[in-house]
Amino acid sequence: MLFAELAGLGAALCWTISSLMTPRLIQRFGTMRFNTFRITIASTVLLFICLVTQRFEASLWQHANIIMLSGLCGIFLGDTMLFSAVHRLGPRRTGVLFATNAPISILLAWLFLDEALTLQQLFACGVVLSGVIIAILFGKRQNQHAWEQTKGNLSVGILMALGGALGQASGALLSKPALIGGADPIAVSAVRVTTGAIALLLAYGLYYRHKQPKHALPLQQLTTSDYLGVAVMGIIGMVIGMSILVWGIGNANVGIVTTLSATVPVLILPGLWVKTGERPALGAWVGAILVVTGAGALII
Repeated sequence: MLFAELAGLGAALCWTISSLMTPRLIQRFGTMRFNTFRITIASTVLLFICLVTQRFEASLWQHANIIMLSGLCGIFLGDTMLFSAVHRLGPRRTGVLFATNAPISILLAWLFLDEALTLQQLFACGVVLSGVIIAILFGKRQNQHAWEQTKGNLSVGILMALGGALGQASGALLSKPALIGGADPIAVSAVRVTTGAIALLLAYGLYYRHKQPKHALPLQQLTTSDYLGVAVMGIIGMVIGMSILVWGIGNANVGIVTTLSATVPVLILPGLWVKTGERPALGAWVGAILVVTGAGALII
């Protein structure tokens, strides 16, 4: 289904926009407080939409347990590790590591959902991922912007990014049975995100509230612009982006949709050029061409 597969690209665009807003806000809020605020706002918006439009149906509650487990894996664990990696490695390097969620999804779908990809589709997925990797690894110049500098231990940042990829891939896979069973995609997103929000609020209130990083500002020093930025990120990335992705997963092959959603690192290059003033290197453009070629082959 063409539009369902294109959902991966739609989600990638939403995540690209929100990723460009991430470094500054994490610096001011701290990773855990930032993610808790963001997911809680997204949860509130999704619940409001579902209640107003009456999307909570019996088919949803039949799969409630596995959807909540999906939220814990993909939102609570996956998102938290992902944004911790963004703070440590920057959005570009985190992107190439997080792109491994595509082959992880294909492997998990093959193991647990019996979803088979043709050799042509596997080759196209490989082209997309190769393009993403080339664009990221060879997409920087010698003069490093602040977003390219490592904060803390490099290996910890790498593990966080890979953990985020595994969390999202697992969460996407766990949501598939409910979607196949006829559950509304937005309602599934609402339950997933709300589960993640509750877990984050508990973790933040019981532990992280007393262990804010040194760079994080006290709540009273955060501005209205800061709070609006987190709200906009939550709506674009989680309400719109994640709902589009969940709908695509429910109506198309998990591996294809997730592979297309892994194009964020390439889509983010023009945005980084504008934000940092540094033109991406030749390798970035070569990678972008490969990604477009592979994505086109998948859709056709």
